[in-house]
Amino acid sequence: MKKYTALTQNMFRHLARGEEVQYGTFQIRIVEEKIVVRGLGKDGRQLELHYRRRPGSEEGFSKQQFKNIFASREKPLFSVSIRSRGTGQRL
Repeated sequence: MKKYTALTQNMFRHLARGEEVQYGTFQIRIVEEKIVVRGLGKDGRQLELHYRRRPGSEEGFSKQQFKNIFASREKPLFSVSIRSRGTGQRL
């Protein structure tokens, strides 16, 4: 688990401004009070996971919630499979 440093504090500031943020291999954005995380799932599929945003002390975000999201301990409201690895046109 990565420690929350000044770099991640900066991530919260950008999210609070409505900007999309890259955290490791994940893209994070805030849409209508939901945290939307896009990245690869454990099975290789590209997923978009939606979480209900919990208030906290870091620019209005919960640091513990983000730790749980990236450790796969937080359950999403729903997820969307964007595409699977290996799909494409056959020659």
